[in-house]
Amino acid sequence: MSPNDILNELGKQGILRADQPTEIAEIERKRPFSLHWELRSMLYIGILLLSTGLGLLVYDNFDRIGHGALLATIATGCAGCFVFAWRYRPEWTMVQAKSRSTFGDYALIMACLLFLTLEGYAQYAYTIFGNRYGLVTLLPAVLFVPLAYRFDHRGVLGMALTALISWVGLTVRPLELYFKTNFFERETVFSAVILALILIGLAFVLERQRIKAHFTYTYLTIAGNLLMVALLGGLFNFDDLRIGFALGLAATCVTFDQYARRMRKNPTTADGSFLFLLMSVVYGYIGVTYLFFHYLRPKGDDAYYWYFILTGIALVYYLMSQLPKGNRTNESL
Repeated sequence: MSPNDILNELGKQGILRADQPTEIAEIERKRPFSLHWELRSMLYIGILLLSTGLGLLVYDNFDRIGHGALLATIATGCAGCFVFAWRYRPEWTMVQAKSRSTFGDYALIMACLLFLTLEGYAQYAYTIFGNRYGLVTLLPAVLFVPLAYRFDHRGVLGMALTALISWVGLTVRPLELYFKTNFFERETVFSAVILALILIGLAFVLERQRIKAHFTYTYLTIAGNLLMVALLGGLFNFDDLRIGFALGLAATCVTFDQYARRMRKNPTTADGSFLFLLMSVVYGYIGVTYLFFHYLRPKGDDAYYWYFILTGIALVYYLMSQLPKGNRTNESL
């Protein structure tokens, strides 16, 4: 039922005066809409493009400009962005804080990206870390985590967690990471599983203690994807442990599904619940499909065809049935 149909029905029932449905429809049509997220997306894209352009500039011109001049320029830009972000830093609080400047968050992101460029270029030009490649990713993780909490910035927290995950991978297999897929190695898979479980556990502990509880979404998004990818890697590659990884994947999918249902009951977190539901369904579907064809080995193309048709319909139906009511067009005004 469309909004106009609802207004007309309310008019017929006498809830609205005869002229009110037309007036409300006209107000709704002319009502300004927010460009907040569009503008924020454009600013983030601009920062990423600027950072990428600076990286390409360094790569193409370091021999003509000189290492020292480039490092000094990048360091100056990084320091300037940090100073601007610090000047307009939000007040420290355990709950979600609001930035004092429209551009403070973007300055912090730019400073972190410039720091990564500075660190990578310094390693390339002067090998300041030697062969200890793990330090290249550990240092941003150590730096970005306190910055994320002090500035209440989920983007910086995501960068910190990504750097931490990279550090674990580099520590386990520092050279083989560049030559073959990480998840063929048992040590890497188990390290990823352990790290993901630690991050998920830490997220729930901090949420229970009400320490930046809104960061839980970022922790679970990154660590949850890492955990499920690692479990799928073990499921695909290790025959002797396949059942164990299958049970672990099933337990993880059920846990995220239940967590999404719990989030949906809270109006403040309902909008973000669908992501965790989608993660549990997609990763679980991949695992079930692999096990189905690995053990049953159906013959003929018809079996494959009907499997994907029927399971695809069931999957879409389940996801649609779990959408928050506010996202269903036939239930919204």
